Amino acid sequence: MGREDEHIRWYLKPVIVLLLLFIVLGPFALPLLYKSPKFNKTLKILLTVVVVIYTLYLVFVSLEIGREVYREMKELQDTSAIH
Repeated sequence: MGREDEHIRWYLKPVIVLLLLFIVLGPFALPLLYKSPKFNKTLKILLTVVVVIYTLYLVFVSLEIGREVYREMKELQDTSAIH
């Protein structure tokens, strides 16, 4: 583990790649996943699918939150116009 890990750049190490995929960069970190020698082909494909689904979920939730905020703002605007 020691000698082999020394030759891998810090941003290609598995823990860093996973953090970048799921917390920091999302799908923009996929090139780092595919460059990392520590993940096999099956795991790369699986992680790609999971990241895409996770990203779509986050987009959907963000849109729902935006719609709800818009509805609340519209309702507040309507009630303040009446008074």
